[in-house]
Amino acid sequence: MNTQQKNTGFWHFTREFFRDPRGIGALFPSSPFLARRMAGLVPSGEGAVVELGPGLGPVTHALLEGGIAKTDLILIERSANMVQHLRQEFPGVEVIHGDAAELATLIGDRLPVRAIVSSLPLRTIPPKIVGRILGEFPKCARRGTAFIQFTYHPLHSCTGLSGKFTHQRASYVWRNLPPARVDCFHFGD
Repeated sequence: MNTQQKNTGFWHFTREFFRDPRGIGALFPSSPFLARRMAGLVPSGEGAVVELGPGLGPVTHALLEGGIAKTDLILIERSANMVQHLRQEFPGVEVIHGDAAELATLIGDRLPVRAIVSSLPLRTIPPKIVGRILGEFPKCARRGTAFIQFTYHPLHSCTGLSGKFTHQRASYVWRNLPPARVDCFHFGD
């Protein structure tokens, strides 16, 4: 990605933020450092990797650079403008215009998944909707499925996550604006 594309992407992201600040949740896209940290937590093996709220795709880039095959990656994005950008930026990757609260329905033929990688702003989304989103995860999981989420808060934002998911680790990425906490949960461990 050249400098002009990065600048265009930044302004595109900023415009989306001002259209829907609670839905976007951040004024700046995720840094490559945060993206690589999240991608590095995806377990190896068979099955699809679902990315929720990919925005402009910094985590998507890191997932692909980390060895996830395009055919194994599914992006779920609510913003029509972001979907259009993602389809142009990542040909060969399945991009679904939809709501994470309907995850199992959206990816039904690809279940169960290896990992769910989320950039959703769970602390700014209304709690009832967060509950619906987190309620979809057990429907999509098998033993060992990873759920990876970041937040700008010092505590994880997944208090409504099914008890079948156990918290495995937390780490901080200081080279992000603002600094972020990354949490990894595993299903059935």
